[in-house]
Amino acid sequence: MNLKEQLYICTLAEQGSISKAAKKLFLSQPALSQYISNLEKNLGTKLFIRKDNFYALTYLGEKYVEKAKEMLLLEREFKIELQNLLNGSIGRLRVGVQLRRSPYIVAQIAGYFRDNYPGIELEFKESNTAVLEAMMANDEVDILIYSCMKRRKDLNYVHILDDNLFLAVNSTSKLRRMAKWEENGDFQYIDFKDLKEETFILPQKGQSLREVSDILFEKERMVPKKIMEIRNIETIMNLVSANFGVGFNRASYINYMSHIKNVEYYKVPHNGVNSELVIAYSKVSATITNFEEIVNSIKNIFSEKV
Repeated sequence: MNLKEQLYICTLAEQGSISKAAKKLFLSQPALSQYISNLEKNLGTKLFIRKDNFYALTYLGEKYVEKAKEMLLLEREFKIELQNLLNGSIGRLRVGVQLRRSPYIVAQIAGYFRDNYPGIELEFKESNTAVLEAMMANDEVDILIYSCMKRRKDLNYVHILDDNLFLAVNSTSKLRRMAKWEENGDFQYIDFKDLKEETFILPQKGQSLREVSDILFEKERMVPKKIMEIRNIETIMNLVSANFGVGFNRASYINYMSHIKNVEYYKVPHNGVNSELVIAYSKVSATITNFEEIVNSIKNIFSEKV
């Protein structure tokens, strides 16, 4: 913003003297006098009445100064905000979060920013993976927090953790007897061939967990005998708890659902189907002041919660 004209007029009105105003503005007296004269010619009216060496405002000059002072005040406020923005103390961050994760992480992120970046305005967008990635492509969000199966070339990624897939089985199911230990002995798993008669309770199309489930079925060359579709993953786990079938859950979701009883989890061999929990962002987003620090802070918050 360049309000030189308003500054010159207000300074002369305040000082009442060309010599004093010129000194305050670090200008020569002839230069300031010529500037005022040219401005009045362009306006087609006088802003000042000269009496000896004193400059008094005309009625229109008073109105001009009144508005000019408001403009100069706005300019000062803008410069302060600009400096704060450049320092990273104010701004806006638009965060895309999967609906499933939102109840468990949004409040923690908001609390961190309230304590550490009180001048940064947060906007949260909640949806499924497909919609969130479309929002990023349309510059509607700055970062995404979601489970990713395949990284896109037009985005940058910060890895949070490998989000392994687990088979959820009712604790009284006969499938428990079919479980085998992995070679390293860390997890038990159940062969897909032993699941061919089971009802699979799956998320709806468009949800990331359904996407990875369908890819897994395809790789295993398996067509589930029966599928029940439920959007809410916690509801799916409650149905497994009530012995309506089996389902899939992510490692990062399981801790959120520890209150659901009668469910046991078995490792699903990834068979080339990998999923990771990430923070994704575009090159434009990376230009935000203190962006790397902010992203790492969110990663740390998220890592503590999963």
